[in-house]
This record gives sequence, C-alpha cells and structure tokens, in this order.
Amino acid sequence: MNLYNIHTHHPSGAPSALEIVNILIKEQPDETDAPYRSYGIHPAYIYNVEEQLAQLRQQATLPQTVAIGEAGLDKLVATDFTLQQQLFKTQALVAEQIGKPLIIHCVKAWQELSAIKKEITPTQPWIIHGFRGKPELAEQLIAQGFYLSFGSRFNPEALRKAWPDRLLAETDEAETSIQAVYQQLADALSLPLETISFKLAENTTSIFCFLK
Repeated sequence: MNLYNIHTHHPSGAPSALEIVNILIKEQPDETDAPYRSYGIHPAYIYNVEEQLAQLRQQATLPQTVAIGEAGLDKLVATDFTLQQQLFKTQALVAEQIGKPLIIHCVKAWQELSAIKKEITPTQPWIIHGFRGKPELAEQLIAQGFYLSFGSRFNPEALRKAWPDRLLAETDEAETSIQAVYQQLADALSLPLETISFKLAENTTSIFCFLK
C-alpha cells in the first residue's frame, strides 16, 4: 500500500511513498523535479510581495503543483503581522481560484486564522501542517472544517481528536521517514499499522484525488 506524505522538505524518493514536496517562494528558491509539489509564501520569508505573488501565480497552475502553501500566520517571526494576514488571504484566494488545497503554517495565531476562514468561506480543503497543539484546539479546528496533518512530534490526545476522518501525515523538515511517522501514529492510537495506512490513504486521496 502507498504511504502518503502531504508535506516534506526532504523527499525520500522511496517507491512506496507518495510525497508532496514543499517549495518556498523566497529569494533563493529550492530546486526539485518532484512530480507532486506545493508552492507558497511562508510568513518568515516575505521580501517582495509583488514579485513573490507573481512567482506564486506562475507556479500555481503547473500540473506538478497540487496545493498552495505553506502559507500562514506566525506571531514569532519578525514580519509585520498585518502584512502576513493580507498575504495569507491572497494565497487562500489563489487556492480557491485554481481549485487546489491550502497547506497552512500557523503559530500562535489561531483566532486570526479562524476569522479569515470564516471571512473567505473556502470550498477547498484547508490543512494545518505539523500540528502539535492541544486536544481542545484540535477539536475546535476540526469543528471549523480544518484537516490536521501530524509529523513525528504531536500530542497523542490531539491525534485522537483528528482520528479517523481529519487526519493526514507528513515529515516536514525532519529526516525521519513517512513509514516511521505512520508507525508512531499507529502506536499512539493503539491500532494496527494496516488500519492507519488504509485510513490515511482514504483521507489523502479524498483531498488529492490524482494520488489514487
């Protein structure tokens, strides 16, 4: 069975892993020949909004681009927060215009994120990547329609809130394998690896139907 990694900066190339490689639009962009990619303007790497948005729009419609992001809000970076919000909204609207999911980076800005989602009322899935929050936050976000993607570090109780229908998996910047992340999720949920693998395949392909 295929294993689905919805967000990685270090593609493994493993034949059983279907990986969405994240490319940050910054002054020195990453290079990749990955068949599945997401392009986004990270709040920590905003240097020229017009230029970066032009690059994003150019990359967004490529057949290899399967999602927009990671885009987001981060109160721990130096970038002006009002600018972050404006740019995040713009990226969310690009995702709507091209009909692709939005992968989200969020640090200490959950109220603002929820308010923007309510304002935009997106039809495309919004995915919180690398979720490490508490179960109460997980429950609130799921009630608002978000998907939660878990890597190698997570709160087991929050994981249980996302299981079964709002759960996705990733490796992000970690050097660990997606196989290892799947096993961690299975262990935390006290479920067979096969059960986790089947449900993650179902969840991921419902969002990224071309991965079937």
